[in-house]
Amino acid sequence: TTTTTSEPAPLAPTDIPGEPVNQYDLRVRDCFDQIEDRRDGLPVTITTRLPCDDPHHFEVFAQLTYPAEHPSVFPGDGVIRDFALASCYRLFPGWVGRDYETSTLEIGVIVPTQDNFENDAARYRGIHCWVEHVDGEPMVGTSRDSGW
Repeated sequence: TTTTTSEPAPLAPTDIPGEPVNQYDLRVRDCFDQIEDRRDGLPVTITTRLPCDDPHHFEVFAQLTYPAEHPSVFPGDGVIRDFALASCYRLFPGWVGRDYETSTLEIGVIVPTQDNFENDAARYRGIHCWVEHVDGEPMVGTSRDSGW
């Protein structure tokens, strides 16, 4: 007897709330969700932008640029993530209205990959700082000056 494990069918765009977007196209004040899915057996992340008045899990609170001219060798995922998290941490109180340590929010980042960092056309150095509730519960409304 042979047992086969079938993979769930990929999500259809109509099954996902919000407007599908490239995560690098998000801007400050954009609220969004990310859904993990599989396409052709590979994991993919689908990012959707939502109105902040609708339940959502994440909100972009800052954008910055990694300080490296082109051409530069990619410094590594850890170096870029550490730079991004330290920078976002410094910007957090000015957005939320309270210190990170006393808030109910967690900081996350979207950072460049090696491919888009070293690509001669893209030369991408952008970093997005976002927040989410520590408990994973959806937010309704903006985190700006929320004191969360």
